Amino acid sequence: MKAATSMEVGGSGEAASRRRILFDYRILAVITAIAVWGLIVLGGTVRSTDSGTACPDWPLCHGRVVPPFETKVMIEYTHRVVASVVGFMILGTVGWGWRRHRQNRLVTRGGAVIVALLAGQVILGGVTVKTETAASVVALHLSIALTLFTLLIATAIASFRLERGGGLPDIGGFGGLLRRVDILPLAAIVGTFALIIVGAFVSQMGAGLAYPDWPLFDGKLVSAGGRLADLHYAHRLLAAVDGLLVAGFVWQVLERDRRPAVVMALALLGGLFVAQVVIGAANVWLELATSVRILHLALASAAWGVLVFAVAYRLLNPPERTEASF
Repeated sequence: MKAATSMEVGGSGEAASRRRILFDYRILAVITAIAVWGLIVLGGTVRSTDSGTACPDWPLCHGRVVPPFETKVMIEYTHRVVASVVGFMILGTVGWGWRRHRQNRLVTRGGAVIVALLAGQVILGGVTVKTETAASVVALHLSIALTLFTLLIATAIASFRLERGGGLPDIGGFGGLLRRVDILPLAAIVGTFALIIVGAFVSQMGAGLAYPDWPLFDGKLVSAGGRLADLHYAHRLLAAVDGLLVAGFVWQVLERDRRPAVVMALALLGGLFVAQVVIGAANVWLELATSVRILHLALASAAWGVLVFAVAYRLLNPPERTEASF
């Protein structure tokens, strides 16, 4: 009898533990951030396969809830369905955060910004269809997606500290955030963001093969001129500058902070950036093969996410000796 009782108690404890793992704010926050990255990649797939206008109306597709089973139509339709699911995941993460940590200003204000951006993203999704995927609208759509990704990464990092009962540093609003972040990581973030958005313009405006060679430009070091040629040229130059900024950021952080999470993130960031350069060259060499174009954006958004993680992790979990500098 005692053994049975012990087994029942043990089984009940294990079940409770499983429930805590399943219904854990931290896990939801992490999964939601990863899901947003996946949605960005799926959006890149829509763009790379020229499926953005496969559904000419919105929110329906060809006037139907379930559209015709055609390849491009299903790619665009899948993007819309996944976006809806991820949208509810985002709302769930924000709502759970408000419920558990409503006293924390970073959670409440950050959550409000996330909800506002999500609403704008939904509206902009419809505008993208109505404007037949105009380059400027697509770039704005991607900009909001990256911003949401950024805030959700910060939310996920904060959730681990808050769930352990720890507090968060008082950043003091956007102005305080800028004062706490060093110029080099800030420049790396701005440069990487600009590189991705310019890349979206290159893709959407058909400038990907403005030059048939790499790393030169028709065998030269300068642009031959012309709107598309100059756009392509700017993208490559920006990639070179951003590479230097990211390398400088990695070097600076490693001199100050050798915590395992930081070192792993920086190693991954370096690897992703090198891989991204190779894939960028392959885009030219393989004449914009669809799989390579998709991989290019996937690696770019992953590098963005890791860079944001490295900065946000140090900001929300400051190293003891360099608490005021990030």
